[in-house]
Amino acid sequence: SNIKCPPKRGRNRREKKSHGSRAIIGFEKNQDRHGDSMGRTQLTLERHCKRSHFTWGERLALQYYYAGTNGYQKVRSPTMLGKLFQKSAKTITRELRRGMVEHVLSDIPFVRIEYNAEHAQLDAEAKMGYKGPQPKSGKHYALVQRIATLIREDHYSPYAVLKKLDEEASWPSGLRICEKTLYNWVKQGDIPGVSGKELPRAGRMKRAKGHRKHRKHATVAFAVRSIEKRPKDIVTRQEAGHWEGDTVYSGHKETRECLLTLVERKTRLEVILKLPNRTAIAVRQAFDQLEWQLGSQLFRTMFRSITLDNGVEFSLVKELEHSVFTNDTRTTLYFAHPYCSSERETSENHNGIIRRFLPKGTNFNRVSDTRIREIQDWMNTYPRKILG
Repeated sequence: SNIKCPPKRGRNRREKKSHGSRAIIGFEKNQDRHGDSMGRTQLTLERHCKRSHFTWGERLALQYYYAGTNGYQKVRSPTMLGKLFQKSAKTITRELRRGMVEHVLSDIPFVRIEYNAEHAQLDAEAKMGYKGPQPKSGKHYALVQRIATLIREDHYSPYAVLKKLDEEASWPSGLRICEKTLYNWVKQGDIPGVSGKELPRAGRMKRAKGHRKHRKHATVAFAVRSIEKRPKDIVTRQEAGHWEGDTVYSGHKETRECLLTLVERKTRLEVILKLPNRTAIAVRQAFDQLEWQLGSQLFRTMFRSITLDNGVEFSLVKELEHSVFTNDTRTTLYFAHPYCSSERETSENHNGIIRRFLPKGTNFNRVSDTRIREIQDWMNTYPRKILG
């Protein structure tokens, strides 16, 4: 029987209660999979896809509206179809994209692309079958255990987990989930031993940047080299060689050691140096040691500029800028405004990654240089969405 108008959501819910998992909208109960006169297999109409925005009856009505057949007025506007089906225009657009197929007309090489309800229903049924693993029943057990290992032991984010599984070709046959689905798995407790606390920032998104009045720099030397005077080319990240720097300290009462972190703004290359204490002399010695290792010319090429905060450990501005070999300038320093970490967001983000391995309160006296190098190498080979 033809469908003259799409059912409302309230009516659909009532029918679900009375018929269980059946979605009978404009069809008889006894309609099932069978062959027609031409030998083609009809689609099963008993069940509709769980967690799907469309039932089979709605998809068939959408096909009639889109093609203007079976007595329906031709409507192709997602906005108008959304009003008819009481759904969002974006939902209509995604559904149309799902069911678009090519129809070859007669023997003439002419192709017309139309929405096909049966194709959309089969595609939805196939994809809905992959929603959520079931570790207790053993479904995708190896995949779930691998995801848990990458998050708990290797400190991977959900995006990095997916890229690692792509690299290892660890996906079961016919299964490939998206980042949002993996977040849902963690939220629902489908990954054993993993909760939102194990995710970067505990699974929360970054807060929106607010506009506020900047404070004055701590010293005159910092104000002379304020970030306001930094060339705009550095902001666009089009040229490599411009870095952001900071220090990461423990907070442990028994340790004075800290880390000097430098991250390149374009390539996100990370350099971590261990300092005996959090003083200006220790930072200057670390810069001098790095220049000795790279050489004066290579240091000037790599470190064209460095953006720092207003910490007292960076107070020896002239000593940091001038070469240890000659009195020439080896780099140019810029200083962000006080209490404005958003002006050094790359450095702050990388410091958060380091905290995955060395949380606050860690005794840095017991952290070896080898361990710091392992963390540095891990960060420099970590899959980044922003780098593709």
